[in-house]
Amino acid sequence: MKYDYKNRRYYLGPRVLSLGFSVLQSMEIREIARPYLEKLSRECNKSVNLLMLDRNEMVFIERIRVPGPRDYNVSIGSRIPVYNTAAGRVVLACLEREKFSQVICEIRRDHSAARYIRENGKRLVQFLNKVKREGFAINDQESARGLRAIAVPIFSSEGVAYAIDLIVASEEVSLKELKRDYAPKLMKTGKEISEVMGYKGTR
Repeated sequence: MKYDYKNRRYYLGPRVLSLGFSVLQSMEIREIARPYLEKLSRECNKSVNLLMLDRNEMVFIERIRVPGPRDYNVSIGSRIPVYNTAAGRVVLACLEREKFSQVICEIRRDHSAARYIRENGKRLVQFLNKVKREGFAINDQESARGLRAIAVPIFSSEGVAYAIDLIVASEEVSLKELKRDYAPKLMKTGKEISEVMGYKGTR
């Protein structure tokens, strides 16, 4: 991986050109995002994660860990649902219509996920509309009791498929603090990474 300081872009070297496209894609975003994630982690003094959309799940592909009293049992390769997590919902909210429909079809193939969509479909749509307006998603103990998460999307020239999230204990950080203190930092980081990835939109 090489960095062009003039154009502020990373370029893959010849030694990795034989790898598959999905692997290259994952390597590129991890290499590009890592210094930004490290800076965000220092500013927040929290562990931060980079996730990638894979069908109806989000996969952890990078993590900057800050040791603390609670570890959230997350490692590279861990998977979480796309429909009821902050990282998943922030990506869902930003998908183009065709890709969104594909993901929903994948969700409906999973029995428990399909049940959630049937029972909470209208609420989910309202939530996604709110995410579009605000630019971030918050999960308040919906996935795991005692945990809150906040996430922002990362865009490339091809659209959105990635997210940054930060997980906190509910007794340590309030919802108000997540929105006031953490959301602006995550959104700034997401925008910076998106620009390096070639995104030229206004989100």
